[in-house]
Amino acid sequence: MVFACVIAYVFLIEPNILTVERLTFSDDPSVKIAFFADIHIWTKKPLHDRILEKFADEGVDLILFGGDVLAPYTDMEYMESFLSELTAIAPVYAVYGNWEESETTTMQKVYEEAGINVVHANSAKIQISDKKLGLTGTPSHHYFSWTKFLPEDDYDLKILMVHAPNLLEEREDVLKDFDLVLAGHTHGGQFYIPWLTEAILKSTRRFSGDFFRGLYQINGTKVFVTRGVGGWFPGRLASLPELVFIEF
Repeated sequence: MVFACVIAYVFLIEPNILTVERLTFSDDPSVKIAFFADIHIWTKKPLHDRILEKFADEGVDLILFGGDVLAPYTDMEYMESFLSELTAIAPVYAVYGNWEESETTTMQKVYEEAGINVVHANSAKIQISDKKLGLTGTPSHHYFSWTKFLPEDDYDLKILMVHAPNLLEEREDVLKDFDLVLAGHTHGGQFYIPWLTEAILKSTRRFSGDFFRGLYQINGTKVFVTRGVGGWFPGRLASLPELVFIEF
C-alpha cells in the first residue's frame, strides 16, 4: 500500500504540481519576465495549460525559454500549437537545449513559424516600456568562445541565459558582466535525494555540481538554475516543476 502511494506520488502527483519562484531587481519594478525550461513535450498534458494560464494571469511582458522542448517521442503538431499559444501571450526568446542540438534546422523553422526569437550564441537588446534589457543566450559554456556578447551600453538588467550550467563557475570572466544568469538542464535532479543525486550526476555526466538547483551568487552575479517543468523520462521526486518570474 505504501509503495503504491509512493509510485502514485512520483508519477502522477508531483509532476503536475506547478510552483513559482520570484526574483526582483528593482525597488519599483515595471517589467515582469517569465522564465522556464526543460518542458520536454511528449504529448499534451494538463500542466501545459496551467503554464500558459499562469503566464497570462501574471501579465508577463516577456517570456524566456531555456531550452529542451523536445523529448524522445515528441508530438510535433501539439508542440507547435503550444509554442504558438505561448507567443500569443508575450514575446518569446529561446535558446537551444541539448535535445535540440542535433535538430537545429528543424527547430529553427518551428520557432520561426511560431514567432519565437532564438538567441543562439547571440545577444539582443530588448526595449520593454521604459526599461532596456540586455539578453545573451547560449546552450552551454562551450559556446562562449564564439558567442556574440552584448555591446557596451546602459541596461536596466543584463541576463545571460545558458541551457546547461555545467562548469559555469570556471567562467567568472563572463558571468561578472551580467546581473543574472538563468539556466536549466539539471531538472533539479528530477529525482532528488540530497548528496546522492549530486554524486550520481557528477560521476555519470561530468557535472561540476556548483550550480545545480535554485539561487546562487558568484561575486555580484545571481545564478538561478530552474528545476524545469518536464522530464525526458517520467516522474519526479522532491523536484517540483517550476516557473520563475523576474521583475525589474
